[in-house]
Amino acid sequence: METWFWVIAWFLSILTMAGNGFVILLVYNKRQLRTKTNTLIVSLAVADFCVGMIALPSRFLCGVENKCVTNETASLISTYVRVFLVYASGSNLFSVVLERYIAVAKPLKYLTFMTSCRVIQMVVTSWAIPFLFILTIASIRFNLIFRVSGFVYLLFEVILCVILMFSLASMFLAVYKNSGKRRLAKQLQFNQRMVKNKTHNRSAVTWVALVTSVFLLCYGLLIRLPLQVVNSGINPIAYAFFKRDIKQ
Repeated sequence: METWFWVIAWFLSILTMAGNGFVILLVYNKRQLRTKTNTLIVSLAVADFCVGMIALPSRFLCGVENKCVTNETASLISTYVRVFLVYASGSNLFSVVLERYIAVAKPLKYLTFMTSCRVIQMVVTSWAIPFLFILTIASIRFNLIFRVSGFVYLLFEVILCVILMFSLASMFLAVYKNSGKRRLAKQLQFNQRMVKNKTHNRSAVTWVALVTSVFLLCYGLLIRLPLQVVNSGINPIAYAFFKRDIKQ
C-alpha cells in the first residue's frame, strides 16, 4: 500500500488510543462519572482503544513488514484478533444504544430494569458474543468451509447494523412523541424538571445518533481498516461535545 495510506492510518490509530484512553482515565479518576451509562461507555472505549492499539499495527506488520507471509497461523490469529476487537466495538456500541433507548423510550422502566447487575451482564455479553463468533468462524475455517465463513461474517455485520438503525429510529420516535406532550407538561407541578429531562433526552439522542451514524458509515464502505479506526477515534470526540457529564 501507499506510504500516505499508512501515515494517515497510524495518525488515526494514535488519535484513537489517546482519545479513548483519556475517556477511560477520566471516568476512573472522577467518582461522579461512575454511572451506569458511563460503565458501558468505558467498555466501548476499551474496545476502541484496543482497535487503535492492535488492529492497525498487526495489519502493518503483516502487510508491510511481511511478518505473516511465512506463517499462515500467525496471519490467521492476527486477522481473528482484529475482527474480534472491531466486532467487540460494535457490540459495545449496541449496548450503549440499548441503554439510552430504554432511558428515553421507557423512562418508567429504566430504574427497575437497568440495575448494576444488568449493566455488568450487558458488558460481559458485549465481549462474549464477538468472542464466541470468532471461535465459530475459526472452527468453520479449520474445516475448510470458506464460503460459509464469509456468509457468517456478512450475516453478523448486517444484523448488527439493522439493529442499530432500528434502535436509533425508535429513539428519535420516542423523543418526537415526548415533544408533543409539552402542553400537558405545563399543567404539572414538576414542569421545570420534566423540561430538563426532555432537553437531556435530546442531548442523549444527539451523541448516540452521531456515534451510531459514524459506525454505520465506516462499516458500509469498502476501505475498511482505516475507517474502522476512524469510527473508534470519533467516539471520544462525540462524548466530549455532546455528553454533558464528560464535557463538564
